[in-house]
Amino acid sequence: MNDLRPEQQILIAIGRRQLSESDVESLRRLLALNIDWHHLLETARFHGLIPLLQRNTTVHASDLIPPNFRTRLKREAVENTQSVLYLSAKAIEVSKALDEVGVSNACFKGPLLSELAYGDLALRQAGDIDLLIGRENFQTAKRVLESLGFEMYPRLMPTQLRSHLGFHCEIQFMRDDWFTVVDLHWGLTPRSFIFAVSGEEVMSRLQTVSLAGSTVKTFSPEDLLLYQAMHGAKHLWKKLEWVSSVAELLRQCDNLWPTILERTRRARATKILSLALRLAELVYEVSLQPEVMLVLDRDESMKRFARKTLNDIFDARQKRTESTESNIYNLKIMDRRRDAIRSALRAAFVPTLSDWEALSLPSSLHSLYYAYRPLRLSKVYSLSLIHRLTRNAAR
Repeated sequence: MNDLRPEQQILIAIGRRQLSESDVESLRRLLALNIDWHHLLETARFHGLIPLLQRNTTVHASDLIPPNFRTRLKREAVENTQSVLYLSAKAIEVSKALDEVGVSNACFKGPLLSELAYGDLALRQAGDIDLLIGRENFQTAKRVLESLGFEMYPRLMPTQLRSHLGFHCEIQFMRDDWFTVVDLHWGLTPRSFIFAVSGEEVMSRLQTVSLAGSTVKTFSPEDLLLYQAMHGAKHLWKKLEWVSSVAELLRQCDNLWPTILERTRRARATKILSLALRLAELVYEVSLQPEVMLVLDRDESMKRFARKTLNDIFDARQKRTESTESNIYNLKIMDRRRDAIRSALRAAFVPTLSDWEALSLPSSLHSLYYAYRPLRLSKVYSLSLIHRLTRNAAR
């Protein structure tokens, strides 16, 4: 990893729950170099690492940080803590309201993942509130959220909503002019990304944990690790914090591997989990059990792919993911080639929220969206290709 910029190496060094003596020495050596502090801050923000950067530099290398940078970092970390506490309170409020009407629900990602991975709910950057419910409970959950002042966005006609519930896995509810957003999930992935674990399976084996002085239900440790591996893969591992949180979860999985491996096999997600583990090994030096990796990555193909993925992580901010790239990526990470092909076809033809926002059709013509989507995608990617060629020519 010596070919990475010092700022990138710093972000790798601080992305841990605890730093060893050698980690601290490495961090201090890097901070003593000629650092582009603005680039470091911007890159840390993009990768979701502002809280960990602030904590670990304050504890271990405060004397090497310029005062103005230290002040900016502290301000952002405090603002993040305030947002996380607010979101945690709202998540608890929504979860309890759903419980009261008999809607089983699970909180995941966000502050709860921060607590489970890092031991502190404020060490991940604040985002949205993520809740998983059964699809059959969607209308009841919608009424509960609306009673709390949330509004579904975008508003969908009945035919659009039926299609969305059938092919996709989440929709946003917002209030306070987007200050508070609930991502309501009824599945783990859209049908355009094959991952053979149902929301019902996960909901049947939840654990109860503490969040901000209250208790909520969330994924079991085995399901949480597998979900985070899938989430990173689905989004092409664009953010370093996703690798960091997987690494921290792995350190807590020593006695869980028989169950994890069985669920991974049934999920057809062997390569997906293997890539996540290889990234944690490469970036954060997590020790992987040889017998586990013999099952997951006997030919070490994902070990090689992890090295390429790490380089791509730091290009993600400037890089727009094209449909073709995602399809090729799925061929590499999905256990079955036919699953990747099915994913590509569904992504190309099944209408999404962006299609309904781009073209308004009456319910009687809803089926035309299946023809409109590939046409719209062709236009979008053609314009993107022209823009990229023009930019390259100018260079």
